[in-house]
Amino acid sequence: MQNPHFLVAEIMNHSMLIKVVDLLSFTALTLMISTGTLLKFTLPPRSGGDEVWYLTRHDWGDIHFYLSVTFLMLMSAHLITHLKFIKSVVTGKASAEKNYRIAIGILGLVALVFLAFAPVASPVTDVQRGQQNYHQMR
Repeated sequence: MQNPHFLVAEIMNHSMLIKVVDLLSFTALTLMISTGTLLKFTLPPRSGGDEVWYLTRHDWGDIHFYLSVTFLMLMSAHLITHLKFIKSVVTGKASAEKNYRIAIGILGLVALVFLAFAPVASPVTDVQRGQQNYHQMR
């Protein structure tokens, strides 16, 4: 039988790990949104040598990319920390109280898939030539 003090410490460490991962994920997401907004509106394509805090559009693009990779890794860590819950959902052993989480998760997944494929299905617009439909079958 395990020492009860060890079990409490293990639960506290897991709980603290979840909080740290979630806080870091939120921070990375917030910064990713910030740099994406900066790239879209403040330093749009063909903005020349414009700079914000001595960083060009390409520098901010690099920061945005690395924040995205960091966020992806943190989301992987988030899923790993919730592996017990995921296993209970997959095996059908989730409690009735958690069914709303499952429904929201499925809706979120469907929305994420549609959002992920939206740019691929959208037409490309060139200011000089007008709308181009590269994605249509010829």
